[in-house]
Amino acid sequence: MSTAPAAVQAGRTSSRPPAMVVARRAVNRLTLPVLLLLPALTIIAGLVGYPLVRTIYLSFTDTGLGELIYGGSEWVGLENFKEVFADEHLRTSLVNTVVFGTACVVGTMVLGFCVALLLNQKLKGNLLFGIAVLLPWAVPALAASAIWKWLFDARYGFVNWGLVNLGFDGFQDFAWFADRETAYVAIFITVVWQSFPFVALSLLAGLQTIPKETLQAAAVDGANAFQRFRLVTLPLLRPIVAVLVIFSTIWDFKIFDQIYVMAAGVPDRSADTAAVAAYREGFALSHYGLGSAVAVVLFVILLAFALIYVRLVGKEGELA
Repeated sequence: MSTAPAAVQAGRTSSRPPAMVVARRAVNRLTLPVLLLLPALTIIAGLVGYPLVRTIYLSFTDTGLGELIYGGSEWVGLENFKEVFADEHLRTSLVNTVVFGTACVVGTMVLGFCVALLLNQKLKGNLLFGIAVLLPWAVPALAASAIWKWLFDARYGFVNWGLVNLGFDGFQDFAWFADRETAYVAIFITVVWQSFPFVALSLLAGLQTIPKETLQAAAVDGANAFQRFRLVTLPLLRPIVAVLVIFSTIWDFKIFDQIYVMAAGVPDRSADTAAVAAYREGFALSHYGLGSAVAVVLFVILLAFALIYVRLVGKEGELA
């Protein structure tokens, strides 16, 4: 009579895994993901983390060419950042970055949306049109800048020739790059021309996922084409549009090639953006500390937009 409960108790005890096994499983659950992520984390730390930390460190020092080679740079705290906002040229470059970058984002999204809607229609030659849309994206930014600078050339450019033949005689030998505003018009066209293919194709992919039955139901309810776009298409594309806006903002805020190549003749470098100003201070003038401070300020601006992107994606996930 007394042996049965003991056997049952022994059976219960033997069915539990030993404490060492439980501990080993817990360690494996923690260490295995870390070991799997370690190669990628090491590469990211080397390629992204070190340059970022190095740039932030330099932004707090007075590093010049001599200090960079022989060492001996001094810690100056926030002096470089104070100079960034006190210097008129550097301060203007930050304003140019935000204003011009925003204009490029708006232009890219509008043109990309129009092209995506056109490609979504069943028209003859859509395949060739789609291939043609991809061509600007395949051209390197430096080459595109050189081509468009020639097109806007005052004497031999196609743009002035076309405008004069259309009756705008004021554009005879018009120098687009003689001042900041007209230079930005030419650069805006170049940036949008090269950026819209990615936006158009991404939106086209989104448009093709919208069920036709939904649009047909809206049409049956009496919605016209614009109402179907505003009340059905646009809300369904909202997650893609949000991501594209943030990506375009990051790309357009740090454009370098177009500004450096096309706006080189603008007096007083008044058309410089933050990326170009950081390059000039760091590499042309060997003010590595000050150039790094400009780059850090640009990084903070872009980080703010990246946080907005993460927040938007999080909200869309909650809605889903």
